[in-house]
Amino acid sequence: MRVAIVGAGPRGLFAVERLWAHAAPGTCLDVVLFDPRDPGVGAAYDPTQPEYLRLNVNSAVVSAAWPGEDTIPSFNAWRLSTGEREPLEPFPPRALVGRYLGWFWGWLNQQTPSGSLLAHRSLNVAELAASGAGWVVDGEIFDEVLLATGHEGSWPGQLHGDGVIPAVFPVQRWLGEDDVPPGCRVAFRGAALTFIDAALALTEGRGGRFIGDWATGLAYERSGREPRTLWPVGRSGRWMDPKPQPGTLLAEADPEILRVGRAAVLSAETPTASLGAVHTTAVALGADPDRLASLLDPGRGDATEALRQRLTAVAGSSDPGTSWALGHAWRGLYDALRYRFEGTVEGFAPFARLASTLERVAFGPPPVNAAKILALIEAGLIDPTSLERAHFDGASPIGLPAAPDVIVDAVLPPPGVVPGSLVGRLVDDGVIVSPAGRRGVAVAPDANCLDRDGVPVPGLACIGRATEDVVIGNDTLNRALHPAVDLWARRITQKGSQ
Repeated sequence: MRVAIVGAGPRGLFAVERLWAHAAPGTCLDVVLFDPRDPGVGAAYDPTQPEYLRLNVNSAVVSAAWPGEDTIPSFNAWRLSTGEREPLEPFPPRALVGRYLGWFWGWLNQQTPSGSLLAHRSLNVAELAASGAGWVVDGEIFDEVLLATGHEGSWPGQLHGDGVIPAVFPVQRWLGEDDVPPGCRVAFRGAALTFIDAALALTEGRGGRFIGDWATGLAYERSGREPRTLWPVGRSGRWMDPKPQPGTLLAEADPEILRVGRAAVLSAETPTASLGAVHTTAVALGADPDRLASLLDPGRGDATEALRQRLTAVAGSSDPGTSWALGHAWRGLYDALRYRFEGTVEGFAPFARLASTLERVAFGPPPVNAAKILALIEAGLIDPTSLERAHFDGASPIGLPAAPDVIVDAVLPPPGVVPGSLVGRLVDDGVIVSPAGRRGVAVAPDANCLDRDGVPVPGLACIGRATEDVVIGNDTLNRALHPAVDLWARRITQKGSQ
């Protein structure tokens, strides 16, 4: 059986691992991954990227092994095997994750079952069409195709024009001194994680230094090669809250309160009613009910002072507060809420609205990066008044104190079906569908794509970012959250052994 996997990022490699895990002796699989980048790199894990670009999740959750199995060392175990010493940095460089995934690709090649084949085609797939009982992928016939395309490289909403830099990544390509000269004024569309990486590329990446410790305060020492001013412009008008530091008391919340909250989500009469458990759980964890409303209203208060207070709390120097409780409530109930809202039926909008607000509270940067942003503000390099006063009208920032010399688009292509992409063309052609009110393509629990009648499309499956809202929370390296790839691999290997 020939299997094409379109996309060789982490999820593409995880799919191969599941095929090898379920392939019975004598099963012959010819697996080909299509991706112009090296296997495992994806959009975020280039092993050559600068070291200051950090992983935004606790490294303890990263593992190429399937949950409950120990055939493959976790990321942290692999780090120790390469000579790192404990305590391990919980938010290491993303380049290090890329090296781990590169090692994992080598492991997959070594573990290829007898009689099976594994190959990588270094190209973007331009053609995907049904042909008889199979599919044509750029002229090759396959029995099964898995779409694991991940982050798209571009999208119709991307900024373009004179003086506009349309992307941040890779920073070596887009944010060099020829494109963003020292001493210039730079406006950014976006003030979230991508902006933080861009700000570090234009400061630390140009020879500047951060002095001190994040918990007690950092100072920034200029190199002289930085831009004059960085103006972030975001929709919420707020900074993202820093995550708690792993290994500290604030990194964990009362497990019994979270258990009760999850039970309330699962037992609620309707999915929409289940959202009330987030508020109840946050209050049980210590949130001030009167302050919850202000947290959910992004337009209130001084954004930078709020960030400073959140970082002080994360450092253990003040009461953890309402933001900490709300963030833990959302993270702790997230998996149960996914269960209530995933799928193709109507009624997703209430979850989408709340998730859009709480992403800022629950899934922000590591504390060290929040401290770096504050240091750059104190150094006069970031002018945070743009958060409150400015907005974008098309590709033009409105409300800045002066005209920018350069505009940087720090907004990534959205999840779900991106017009013009391979998945988008399949939707346009009616091969697969995106349900009303959801951004991603319709898939069954085993990742099989569904047509407009809800019938599985033979031989075509999809996992990851292109399924967002039908499957929730795809931007993660935590394999425990999404069982579809395992169910897909079981189906493929059973079919291949017949």
